[in-house]
Amino acid sequence: MNGFRLDHWVVDAPLTGVCVERGGRYAAFAGGDGCVRIADLREREPSLSAWSLTRGAVLALAPDCRERGFLCGADDGAVYRVHAMDGPGELVRLARYWPDRLASHPCGLSAVSDGVRVRLLDAGGREVAELGGHPSTVAGLAFDSSGRRLAVSHYNGASLWSLNGQHSAPQRLHHRGSHLDLSWSRDERFVVTATQEKTLHAWDLVSGQDASLGPCINKVKSIGWSADGTWLLASGADTVSGWPFSDGRLPSPAPRMLGRYSEHLVARVCAHPRLTLAAAGYNDGGLELVSLTARPKRRSLTAPQESPVADLAWSPEGNCLLGGGSDGRLFVYRFDTDSLARLARAD
Repeated sequence: MNGFRLDHWVVDAPLTGVCVERGGRYAAFAGGDGCVRIADLREREPSLSAWSLTRGAVLALAPDCRERGFLCGADDGAVYRVHAMDGPGELVRLARYWPDRLASHPCGLSAVSDGVRVRLLDAGGREVAELGGHPSTVAGLAFDSSGRRLAVSHYNGASLWSLNGQHSAPQRLHHRGSHLDLSWSRDERFVVTATQEKTLHAWDLVSGQDASLGPCINKVKSIGWSADGTWLLASGADTVSGWPFSDGRLPSPAPRMLGRYSEHLVARVCAHPRLTLAAAGYNDGGLELVSLTARPKRRSLTAPQESPVADLAWSPEGNCLLGGGSDGRLFVYRFDTDSLARLARAD
């Protein structure tokens, strides 16, 4: 008994994003062919239903603030809401820029990048605010856990917007250079960005201190936090990189190396939403689970393939791991929860 069931498909388009809607039932796979493919995770043998949005590519994908829905940014300039059963409807269309960064929160707000600005939408898709302009094109968006603040990364740092209805000037977090993806810690104390210089940069919003973490071998494309908030995880090295935040302070720059060492680099890392373990996808297409314990345990799921893992996502309950590659392969792993718990447990 291997402790999981694997469903997989091959489509004629590279994967550009994957996520699960907030209800945990439906998964969406965004493609470079302009289609979003949806699978019902409750079906024993799920099939893919495809919705075509554009002749080009789907650039960004996020769960909608409502259940059973997804937000998609396409290269025709439009943001679509795709209902798992009813299909797509256009929410907003940008005049000059691509909506290649999206974020949403169950409080009912969604954020869409629009060049140096961010459009803030309510649950019905109505624009309620325009935030910016920022020093450069928006590179990352992230709501804090409460939905009261939005972090925006850009050149020379990040901006924190209070969403209390005033939308006054943001709090600026400064650090020279290009800042890409970003993430809040689970307790909202730290904001971390990936940089063009192959490092991470972390700000402590309580003490006012900041620090650079790394460097990694390659540019970091994937960051996240462990379920208990004590580990910051990142791709970009020949194994999973982790920095401990258990004492509430900024860690030292050098990471702890957690995954398998490989000639290929970690392309994607995705922390489990409830257990102290993470999934890691490599540039050679390999996939593994890694425990975040004193002596990390590893479990290989997929042998090396011909193309990198393009994206990964867990279901909210943590029993399904979804992802795919740039070669069009898509997969869903359905795990026995007891086997995952054993892997995450320290010996």
